[in-house]
Amino acid sequence: MFALLIFVGLNVVNAGCSVFVQGYVVHINSDIIDDDSVTVHCRSKDEDLGTRVLRSPNLEFEWSFCDNIGLTTLFYCHFWWKNFEQTFDVFNHKLSRWCNENKKEGNTCNWEIKDDGFYLYENHTTWQRLYPWNSKPI
Repeated sequence: MFALLIFVGLNVVNAGCSVFVQGYVVHINSDIIDDDSVTVHCRSKDEDLGTRVLRSPNLEFEWSFCDNIGLTTLFYCHFWWKNFEQTFDVFNHKLSRWCNENKKEGNTCNWEIKDDGFYLYENHTTWQRLYPWNSKPI
């Protein structure tokens, strides 16, 4: 019984995640402040987070989750703005190293949307542009 209590206690240490996996937050912020809004639709294999419109004053979108034990958690988003669009992974195992803050309570992947593309805050020190906007096909 004592071993079961220890296991159950350890299972919820990491922001609701088990001690065997990391907790993460994906935070997307739009730096595009004009009359046009950025539309975002994010999902994983198991969860559709829906479509959000990022328009002043609501320029942010974030969610939290636990990585799975196989380290195969993947979230991707499709973005639209003016005559541009882009789709890419906002979280996967490779990107998780850029988000790792070595915090038990969770790690944050910070994305910034700018008029020239999408930036990830690499190791919480430097913004790196990873993707440009693509023109929508006519």
